[in-house]
Amino acid sequence: MINKEVPSVDHLIEAKNTVVDCGCYGWSLVDHCRLVGAKLIGVDQDKPSQIPPNVEFVMIRNLSIELESGIADVVVASHILEHIHEPITFMRELVRITRPGGLIWIEAPSELATMMMGSSDPEDHSFQNFWDDPTHVRPWPPGAMYRLALSCQCRPEAISRCHVDGIPSTRMICRKDVHYDDNLSQSPRYVSLRGVARGVENAWNHIWVQKR
Repeated sequence: MINKEVPSVDHLIEAKNTVVDCGCYGWSLVDHCRLVGAKLIGVDQDKPSQIPPNVEFVMIRNLSIELESGIADVVVASHILEHIHEPITFMRELVRITRPGGLIWIEAPSELATMMMGSSDPEDHSFQNFWDDPTHVRPWPPGAMYRLALSCQCRPEAISRCHVDGIPSTRMICRKDVHYDDNLSQSPRYVSLRGVARGVENAWNHIWVQKR
């Protein structure tokens, strides 16, 4: 059962892990990675003005991350997905840089964030509704994250709702398939799961087992 609370990303990072943080401005994982002895690589589309000591930084260009395949034990994408016009392409890239059996942690505003009333006074600079950010593309309810992971050869392990600075959000942990097939990854597809009995194993068998 994957409908369970997703812990903060700190709980996933262990000693000697290689952690890739997509959208790393703020460097929120630096202290914990240093504490446990994990290697941190930041990724963003613009180089930050300051990079912490002993931390690497690489660019993402046109949704292509400048890292070799299978390098990361843990990949983090916190409040990035809602800005992406091609989420499957982006997810495929997160999966590519993750080692087989490695984890991907994602957090993004949910559909509930669109139901909150935005401020009538634009000059108060508050962020109350999903659409208050002009760069937002779409919200992410739990079912959409679930299908996104499955479509890219990742098994969802936990998905839950949460609030981040008052904004209703969705979190997911998924694991890259240990039998990941790069040839199959070239043709991910939208997963409707219509007529498929509930449960990750049923979905996985429907999508991937019949392809191998």
